[in-house]
Amino acid sequence: MNGATLDRYLLREAATSWLAVTVVLLLIMLSTRFASLLGEAAAGDLPRDLLVEIVALSSLQYLVILVPVSLLLGTMLSLGRLYKDNEIAAMTGCGVSLFRLYRPFLALGLLLSLFTALLAFEIGPWAGRTADYIVKDARRLIQYLPFESGRFTTVADGRGVFYTAETDKAKEKLTSVFAQIETDKGMSIVVANEGRQRLNVETGDREISLYGGWRYEGQPGAQTYDILRFDEFTTRVTPPQFIYNGGKRKLMSTGELWRSTDLQDRAELQWRIAAPLSVFLLSLLAVPLSHVGPRQGRYGKVVLGMLIYLFYSNLLGIGQSWIGKGKIPEAVGLWWIHGLVLIAAVYLIGARMNWWQRRPRLSAAALAAA
Repeated sequence: MNGATLDRYLLREAATSWLAVTVVLLLIMLSTRFASLLGEAAAGDLPRDLLVEIVALSSLQYLVILVPVSLLLGTMLSLGRLYKDNEIAAMTGCGVSLFRLYRPFLALGLLLSLFTALLAFEIGPWAGRTADYIVKDARRLIQYLPFESGRFTTVADGRGVFYTAETDKAKEKLTSVFAQIETDKGMSIVVANEGRQRLNVETGDREISLYGGWRYEGQPGAQTYDILRFDEFTTRVTPPQFIYNGGKRKLMSTGELWRSTDLQDRAELQWRIAAPLSVFLLSLLAVPLSHVGPRQGRYGKVVLGMLIYLFYSNLLGIGQSWIGKGKIPEAVGLWWIHGLVLIAAVYLIGARMNWWQRRPRLSAAALAAA
């Protein structure tokens, strides 16, 4: 097996394991998100046709969190299998150095670090803002009801007044309806025994249909009015213009965070910088942690790796909180946490490659003989 073939084989093993772990973790997180959105759709607070789009955008946000842990698990699982099946022993027996074996895994870590940087700095915040905009706009359209049971409702800057005595549970069917609408010809007053209001998902308008009623139209104070008896009368009411306000720091663009002087904003920026760094550092750490001895279980080191990841991620969260509260200077930021992980990774790699092993000292006689 030549060098290029070996690199492709190891890279394929690492990438396959990483992809499998990522898909499983992503499906778990998305199923929880989808269940929450489905509950809102069942309650009538969110259109069902938007669920897939919102879940797809949420997946881009989740990847920023999932890539570090999935790379750690994927690397440890793939290398653990190679150790357990004695493939690593066979490769080293053929003269392949440990560094050569580790190189494809570190290359994958570097590529995923760049991918995570793109997610953390650009794609993730954009996906979050887009999903938040869609949800808020959809809720606004659904909650905008011209007819509310037992209340006079003013819409369109006072150009329309609506009243219904009672609505059904879905707030669609109306009874004893009164509507006063200002038109180009004057004032139009409509009364009907019953009606129905629906949401037009494409335009956002409320389509109102009234049945079995009368329409009176004319100028206020005039002596004549047009009176019309109708079986069905349909009109539309356009909701007020939607002005989006994100309000969440995690949804701000990276450029806004960079220009801001607020400590909380600077702490969020430090976290985004930490995301791609943590991917590469965890790949460095996973390589020596994956070593499995002849009598060791394949998954024992995976538990240790998860504990280290939880400690690392929680420490990053604490550090971000300290930066936001001014307890840590911004220049220090989260770099000290990355430094600790880097030192631990280099130490473990050095231990696997015998960098720290003391060489035996030669005696004076041996040196003279040499």
